[in-house]
Amino acid sequence: MESLCLNTGENYIIMDFTSFCEELKRRVEEQLGDCEAELRSIVKNNGTEFRSITIRKGEDTVLPTIYLEAFYKEYKHGMPMGKVVEELVRVYENNRNPWPDGIDFSFGGVKNKIAFRVVNYEKNRKMLETMPHLRLEEWAVCFECVIAREGGHVGAVRIDDRMAKEWDVTLETMIQLAVTNTFCLIPSKVEPIEEVLAGLLLSDYSMKEAEDADERAKEIIDEVLDQKNRAGLPMYVLSNSLNHFGATSILNIPFMDKVREKLKEDFFILPSSVHELILIPVSAAPGEDRLMDMVQEVNEKEVPEEDFLADGVYRYGTLRRKIIKTLGLPA
Repeated sequence: MESLCLNTGENYIIMDFTSFCEELKRRVEEQLGDCEAELRSIVKNNGTEFRSITIRKGEDTVLPTIYLEAFYKEYKHGMPMGKVVEELVRVYENNRNPWPDGIDFSFGGVKNKIAFRVVNYEKNRKMLETMPHLRLEEWAVCFECVIAREGGHVGAVRIDDRMAKEWDVTLETMIQLAVTNTFCLIPSKVEPIEEVLAGLLLSDYSMKEAEDADERAKEIIDEVLDQKNRAGLPMYVLSNSLNHFGATSILNIPFMDKVREKLKEDFFILPSSVHELILIPVSAAPGEDRLMDMVQEVNEKEVPEEDFLADGVYRYGTLRRKIIKTLGLPA
């Protein structure tokens, strides 16, 4: 079909996504030579489906999954197909066979790697039918194996009923292991929202190429602080060290208790996404109804479907008791 290239403003013929994936697969196999590429559809969080490619070359034992939506976006913006292939091959080569000795998926090999993951319950109901999990408010608490490798890279494999049966492990045992493992493997963190926003802006700004880097950095931070002060709400971002599925930190009761101790009061929890939560001290909050409106508005306009967690607002004191009861933790 004919489409407008967003970079050049010129019309040119582009392939639809399915044809793009097939052509990309063909060209990758042609460029790499002795390899086998396979296209797959993968259902991820909240039932969102993504198209991916895996490439097996030689004696590779673990194959990286490369998602193709971002490559297609670049293609539609005018990146030549040959350049797309080069970029995909570069990503493949940088991540090829990340665990050359394979991964030990025996219970002995994973018991110290079993961790929690928090997702939306209703949007993952079908997936949860085949996975050990717990219900907590609008959320489901499920389990994954966290697998680290050199260079700080981390992979995660969702634990399903088949795996639990093969290990002959009960839900109670997985809970106990996840309580011990999760926040040692991926520590929790909380930061003032202005620091997080400033960090995001600065990461988008090419500091290496800027002659006025220090001055520009100060301007960005001042701008964020001004926006925060105008909003009139002290806000904190709860996540983890990877900024990936950081909402799981809500289960880290010792850490959360320290946050409450530091704030010297209870706080509301706004589920920004599966990756982070927003915390607002109760004394500074405009009221639960207004907070609910804020959450729903942001979820509707800003949060991608695959990152959605919940529309509710929670008070930590109340939620803390429910977490302790759900996980069977000592009070």
